[in-house]
Amino acid sequence: MSHTRLTPDHDDRDDVHRRVRPGGHRRPVTGVHGTSHRAAAPPARRMRTLGHDTGLTVRPRTTVRRRRTVALGPLLGSTLLVAAVVILAAQGGSGAEADATDAPLAVIESVPAPTAAIDREGATPFFAAYRSLHLRLPVDPADLTALAFHQAAGSSALHLTSLVPDADMDLAAELHAVPEAGDTGTATNVWDGVCLRLWRTNRSGEPDTAVDAGAEPGTAVWSPVTGTVVAVRAYRLYDAYDDYEIHIRPDGWETVDVVLIHVDDVRVKAGDPVAAGLTRLASVRKMSDKIEIQLGGYTANGGDHVHMQLNEIDSPGTLTDAGGS
Repeated sequence: MSHTRLTPDHDDRDDVHRRVRPGGHRRPVTGVHGTSHRAAAPPARRMRTLGHDTGLTVRPRTTVRRRRTVALGPLLGSTLLVAAVVILAAQGGSGAEADATDAPLAVIESVPAPTAAIDREGATPFFAAYRSLHLRLPVDPADLTALAFHQAAGSSALHLTSLVPDADMDLAAELHAVPEAGDTGTATNVWDGVCLRLWRTNRSGEPDTAVDAGAEPGTAVWSPVTGTVVAVRAYRLYDAYDDYEIHIRPDGWETVDVVLIHVDDVRVKAGDPVAAGLTRLASVRKMSDKIEIQLGGYTANGGDHVHMQLNEIDSPGTLTDAGGS
């Protein structure tokens, strides 16, 4: 499988946060390169029925046929016994060997299907979707410091629909923290928090193609989808800092590549099946001591997080990296 490398076109140190003038009037903030940014308009929310796969496979029942043996009278004696031996030899074996010809299904059923590792009780909740593909939080809600959508680097990232409400970004900028969620009115199995919308001054498009799930370094990272790991590889973030990429192909989505970066202690490999919200992939990598992270303006830990995006696969066998934080 070939990999297409993209030169990272973003450094979190170039990112700036939105500020608000007294009285609630917004003013543009100029970044390091003199680029201003604006506030995000709340996206339309779409709610979907959250279906579940039972994971059960029904196998056909195998019937074993038994031969009846008839006791022969003493008058037939050895004559019929010899005849029976001759007939069985002509058929290619004993009665037990003849029954074995009815057993190919047993050989097929003896090969177990691969199963995903289940590393926790109860899956993490849903928080976003791409069309009918629902995504679970890659971090346990109890460990989550903040959840933020932003623009991804490159042009392969797919637009995501948040299943949770947007935070009041004016208030978030004033507090330098995520505002209290209150009653979000979200559906069952959907996270009951709010999400930030962060603008990257040197990227185009709406802030809905990448997600940062904030957490302390070492926090467990869970698979956001059910599928198969197709690649795990080490790379250098901004050609300077060690990091890993994990690529997952969701079941039934051959043209979608789920990519996670800023991880350490990777526990899966290519070919491993994973279960959404249940299979541990890795741990959050500490990056706040190396780069200035935009999410750090809203958390107390410097903004360490796992980054996730969904890339569209342009040609079979080709994967595109995240391209930047």
